[in-house]
Amino acid sequence: MLSSAASAPPSEQKSDFVHLHVHTQYSLLQGAIRMEDLFERVAKLGMSSIAITDTHNLFGAIDFYLAAKKAGIKPIIGCEIHYAPQGPAAMQAGGPGGPKFYHLVLLCKDLGGYQNLCKLVTESYRNLKAAVAANPKAQLTKAWVDRELLDTYGEGLVVLSGCIRGEIPYKILSGDEAAALDSMLWFKKRFGEDFFLELQDIGLPEQDLVNQTLAELGEKHGIACVATADCHYLDPQDAEAHEILQCIEHGKNLDFDRPSSLVPSEYYLKPPELMRERFERFPEAIANTRKVADRCNLEFKFKDESGKPIYHLPRFRPTDVPPEADFDLIAYFKDQARAGLESRYAEYSFKRKCDAPDWSEKKKEYAARLEDELEMIARTGFAGYFLIVADFINWAKRESIPVGPGRGSGAGSLVAYSFKITDIDPIEFNLLFERFINPERISMPDFDVDFCQDRRGEVIDYVSRRYGADNVCQIITFGKLQARAVIKDVGRVLGLSFAESDSITKLLPNELDITIDRAIEQESRLRERIENEPKVAKIISYARALEGLYRNAGIHAAGVIITEKPVVSYCPLYAGREGDVVTQFDKDFGEKIGLVKFDFLGLKTLTVIDNAIKLIRQTAASGPLANAEAAEFQLDRMNYHDPAVFALIGSGDTDGVFQVESSGMKDLCSRIQPGSLEDLTAINALYRPGPLGSGMVDDFIDRKHGRKPIVYDVDTLAPILKETYGVILYQEQVMNIARVLAGYSLGQADLLRRAMGKKKPEEMAKHREIFVKGASEKGLASQKAESIFDLMAKFAEYGFNKSHSAAYGVLTYQTAYLKTHFPAEFMAALMTTEMDNTDKITKYIGDARAHGLPVLPPDVNSSQKRFSVEVLTPESAYYPRNGTGNPVKAVRFGLEAIKGVGGIAVDVILESRTTAPFKNVVDFCKRVSTRKVNKKVLESLTLAGAFDSISEVNRPSLFASLEPLLDMAGDEQAERELGQSSLFDAFSAEEIKLVTPASAVFKQLEDWPFSRKLAQEKAVVGFYVSGHPMDTWQKICEDWLGWSTERIRNHIAEKAARPPQPTGEAQWGGGAGGGGGYGGRYRAPKTEVKLGGLLGEIREVTTKKGTRMAFGQLEDLKGKIEVVFFPDTYAEVQETMKRAAAEAEPVILHGELETDAEVPKILAKSIEWAADAHRGRDQQVILRITPSETKPEQLRELKKNLLQHRGKSPVRIDFVDPFFQTFLTLPKTVRVEASPQMVEAVNRIFGREVVTIQ
Repeated sequence: MLSSAASAPPSEQKSDFVHLHVHTQYSLLQGAIRMEDLFERVAKLGMSSIAITDTHNLFGAIDFYLAAKKAGIKPIIGCEIHYAPQGPAAMQAGGPGGPKFYHLVLLCKDLGGYQNLCKLVTESYRNLKAAVAANPKAQLTKAWVDRELLDTYGEGLVVLSGCIRGEIPYKILSGDEAAALDSMLWFKKRFGEDFFLELQDIGLPEQDLVNQTLAELGEKHGIACVATADCHYLDPQDAEAHEILQCIEHGKNLDFDRPSSLVPSEYYLKPPELMRERFERFPEAIANTRKVADRCNLEFKFKDESGKPIYHLPRFRPTDVPPEADFDLIAYFKDQARAGLESRYAEYSFKRKCDAPDWSEKKKEYAARLEDELEMIARTGFAGYFLIVADFINWAKRESIPVGPGRGSGAGSLVAYSFKITDIDPIEFNLLFERFINPERISMPDFDVDFCQDRRGEVIDYVSRRYGADNVCQIITFGKLQARAVIKDVGRVLGLSFAESDSITKLLPNELDITIDRAIEQESRLRERIENEPKVAKIISYARALEGLYRNAGIHAAGVIITEKPVVSYCPLYAGREGDVVTQFDKDFGEKIGLVKFDFLGLKTLTVIDNAIKLIRQTAASGPLANAEAAEFQLDRMNYHDPAVFALIGSGDTDGVFQVESSGMKDLCSRIQPGSLEDLTAINALYRPGPLGSGMVDDFIDRKHGRKPIVYDVDTLAPILKETYGVILYQEQVMNIARVLAGYSLGQADLLRRAMGKKKPEEMAKHREIFVKGASEKGLASQKAESIFDLMAKFAEYGFNKSHSAAYGVLTYQTAYLKTHFPAEFMAALMTTEMDNTDKITKYIGDARAHGLPVLPPDVNSSQKRFSVEVLTPESAYYPRNGTGNPVKAVRFGLEAIKGVGGIAVDVILESRTTAPFKNVVDFCKRVSTRKVNKKVLESLTLAGAFDSISEVNRPSLFASLEPLLDMAGDEQAERELGQSSLFDAFSAEEIKLVTPASAVFKQLEDWPFSRKLAQEKAVVGFYVSGHPMDTWQKICEDWLGWSTERIRNHIAEKAARPPQPTGEAQWGGGAGGGGGYGGRYRAPKTEVKLGGLLGEIREVTTKKGTRMAFGQLEDLKGKIEVVFFPDTYAEVQETMKRAAAEAEPVILHGELETDAEVPKILAKSIEWAADAHRGRDQQVILRITPSETKPEQLRELKKNLLQHRGKSPVRIDFVDPFFQTFLTLPKTVRVEASPQMVEAVNRIFGREVVTIQ
């Protein structure tokens, strides 16, 4: 990876000054210099060398190095460290006014220096982590290097004494020149001529004193000086933006109208001539910068002598092969692959293929392809990589950790399938190996592996044990100051209110990775505000200056590095105060230095499937619904040709089904009506903006359903395009067309695919010529070849990786299968996985109940830790009213879903009830440890209704009696621990009731209203359990008003998925020139909405003008949406809002739907009580029933209930039958109040929803 040149490379007309102290944007929220800008400026200034010295990190080292080399500039790698000679505790002991750390600049002379700097910085972060672990209350937030560590890893480094926050300058300014001299002499003794005193001219008066003292001490003791500029930005005019950047870091504000004056504007990249002018008293300090640059000659080596990239993979060796034994990696690799393929033939999924009459010929195809892939992998040197991936995947499978079927182009490899890295047969799905590894353009393959989200960490731990903890590391990522965030940050620093900043950011188009410049170009309203409002112009100006700078470091969601030697041998490591250790180079620059990334992705869907299968086996093992086949249910024996599963997907009933639960996907599934895995593969590829906007989707659907003919330009295309009805949908199809028609190898065809995807004109022209020539040689007319090439190029813009789509299509089918055949187990597993997402839980509860699947409240006797499946018999209190008398399954809430209970308390409860169910609340309190199941836990259980089945009193009485109950139980448990028997032990449970009547233990209070119980359930569970205040209102409001939160989501998704057609200037914002027409961004007219729901999560804020406004959420049975109440509206509705939120009473909200913002919201205009609004409208009640539902007892009950709800609304009964339909309008004497109570009462008679209100 690295080499160190023996001497400085020759250069012409070297500047006598080199910047040795430069902070780039990798000095997070401290530096504001972008790499591309830096080297453009350095080249313009005629400088041949420059250093990078970011704050205590090497994040940007490789980025800097490559950018410098590209610009023809010599890079010097270094960093400014936090230096605490005796450690931070010793420095803090000197008094609260002193610093925690000093600054010190270190530069790499050579390979050894780079490796030592990596170790220094790495160890400093490890020290921080260890110190925090030893004393979590310690006020330590930054890593540091002490003198001992610097001494240990000081070889190969040049040391500069630092800015005025360095140890020596600080002691000079503190009047302790003797201490400054002691430190100086230590550095001289340790580093000799590689130690320099740093002189700066940054406009601070104290710096002059430091410079003069340093120069005198240096001359007296033979220590050279260097001049630096401590650069943090490029130009002096960037000083104000940089000050705002630092305010963002420290959470400080600035006066909006006052120009920056807190710091001088001197921290910029000064030209060499200005530096010479500023340091004319110290000319040797200028000259010495060149001497330092000449000593620093680190060269990174990215490729070997043959030009191949260097990778630092560990050498794979099976655990059963001793280290000293001979081991032939390639022979082992091939043997394992061949054996793996043979084992695949014996699997259930292969039975249908093996039984086919052409299997003997097909088997030869498998064997031949396997050998071709093995040779190619061996030739490219990736055999070890495959073995490493196969090792950790198969370990996970042996440990019953769910692993995904595949992801990305890796599913195209038969070797991967043979090693069980993937579970997609690439021959069956017509997938291409060359899409994964291209022999024409060799690069490291990249398997993306999905693991069960709950157990992903176990696999990473295994890899750490297998290859050594120091050789395994996760990867850093950098968060940026993106357009919206930076506008809000700048606004906050300059004192804008949230509403003011929000009014600017909501003008930004709702596009992924939108930039401020692109927003200004597309959005005329934003341009107008910038032109007309100086405050907005200033905010945008600063935001543009800071946009895109790095804000923070994080951890890559999946990437893990595995290396041959400790990772620090190649790359420094980083850790925050509480974070995991990660590389300091991101995935791209890590790859440049030969670090190989393995993707360990956590996929919730695998967790759902695994939990569902466990519940299926558990429910089927015993009890009323015992089933031997289900008790042995296995995913790999699933029937992938089940019409019922495809019917469910085609119906759009796909809540919870992987990849197809959005409204747009539901619509696409309904239109396509899939009937095979190939159709599911196509659905995943089609549902993207390109195909949706191009007309490809409509063409595909019309051809599939015979509304359009399937036509092929030439007959040889039929085998390639048959599965997609003649439409070029997949990248693999483009490759196969090039192979079949023009004689491309698949490797060459992959290069063509890449060229078409990138739309590079010069590459496209080259390939057009090759394609037409090859096709002509195979007998195709040149004009037809040109036409087909153009068709391929058009579809290549939208072509999707079939390997990825096929793998995810399998997961779609598996989840749909579970929902079709095991809905209770599937929904319980789904809710467990989404326990923290109240929106999704609410949606899934609604979906379950809509399908007649009971969802039962938490119960201390029946609930498990998580959501579980319970079998209900007709004797059960929760047995469905319309049940057939057979046992049915239900989903039971998990105790861990209750806030304030916690895993430890749940474990105690479950353990305590293993001997017998709890008889009553007294029995419960006696048997559980009251230290672990304390009063707070009991309160949460009470409010959630978890004691309802065993409590002798209502919830408020129990809630008020918890303290005496706990006192009694605590005394008894204390006696038991002392070996004394309790008075209660002498009596049976029945006798306890006599000795201790409820009145003696429990207070007797009036029961709470149902609405209050629901509100309390939501407070402790996060959603409503026993019911929902909108249960009877949801359908009424949707039928009446036409809107719901789901309808709003669908509306937004449809707008995003299908680019709208222009209808004139009113809908189309002007382009850069301000004109109308097609040059601008489509801006949809505002949508007025009116919907019913519950108000909650009200947050009141005060605007800068002193008026009050509020934010909140409106929730119905389908989800939630943000609501904004601006001051005028809020003043009118705040009392209603607060009461509605407190009492969980449904309201009708009228407002304007805002979809341009990052989070869709309703800008409220008014609210009113749903009950009041509903009473005031003309409406008709319609009952839709079947002839079988007209039994005399049902009709008598119907008449009784209608007369109990007299009102003004007429009633019509529609009789629905497959062969006829008729209706009956009831006489005026039977008119009703169209209230939720009436709807619920009538629906209860028929056991289903029969009432519609129009």
